[in-house]
Amino acid sequence: MRRIHMLAGAVPLFAATSALAQAQFITPSEGTRSVSATVIAKDAGITNVNASDSRRTNGFEDFNESLELKASKQPQYDDTHSHADSNGSGTETSSITGSRISAEVRATANGWTQATGRGYATGNADFYLTFQLNRFARYAVSGDATADTTAGVYGGSTSLVYIASLTTGEPVLSIDIGNTDSDSVRRKGWLFPGPFTLQGDVSALVDAREGTAGTATSWWKMDIQFFCPADYDTNGTVNQADRDAFLNAWNAGSLDADADGNGVVNSTDRTTFLLAYGSGC
Repeated sequence: MRRIHMLAGAVPLFAATSALAQAQFITPSEGTRSVSATVIAKDAGITNVNASDSRRTNGFEDFNESLELKASKQPQYDDTHSHADSNGSGTETSSITGSRISAEVRATANGWTQATGRGYATGNADFYLTFQLNRFARYAVSGDATADTTAGVYGGSTSLVYIASLTTGEPVLSIDIGNTDSDSVRRKGWLFPGPFTLQGDVSALVDAREGTAGTATSWWKMDIQFFCPADYDTNGTVNQADRDAFLNAWNAGSLDADADGNGVVNSTDRTTFLLAYGSGC
């Protein structure tokens, strides 16, 4: 790959402009978010609990829900004689605006039983969104996820969060883990207008039988924010610091200067950025 070096003085200076963090960059088109849980506790006919619950939204308003089921709190549960119990929960806090999407979701499940019986539980939280990116934009995305499952018991945990262009299929953020794993992603770049999808879920399941006990948990937290394309440092303001930082990365041939997203740093990237910089916000 050939790098083209330019003197700083060869680039025109532009006045600083506000990036207008609340500007409309995205328009949601379809989406659902939900939490759910299930518990089963059976013990030789003395206890027979089978309960489930869920909460859901099809809109784009903030969704803050926490759902927990405990077998021992169900009317059928025999607290005196039961030799099985289970708990399941799903929690989600999420927000969608014209320039930012953020969410934190968690699922837990645990169950135990003595020699005869079954303690079964699930917890789930889901996030699905399609949206239209209306203009060329700079983005900053972060994602963190964990999954953990007690060894030696039937069950498992999974944590998935995925953002991608529906036009090119290129992922913006991708985390997919299970059982005993964790992942963390931090990324900045540019995106062109078009349709995108955000899909994410967490699930936890424990099925304890014949004197076993176990716990499963899964969690992820995600945030993606959109800025004016010339806001290289994504601090909400476009000024000379953005121009200097971009040119330093471009002169070094860093992929952080790949403004057109084709995997190559060349003069097209410099032109793309400086045109955006000259246009302000």
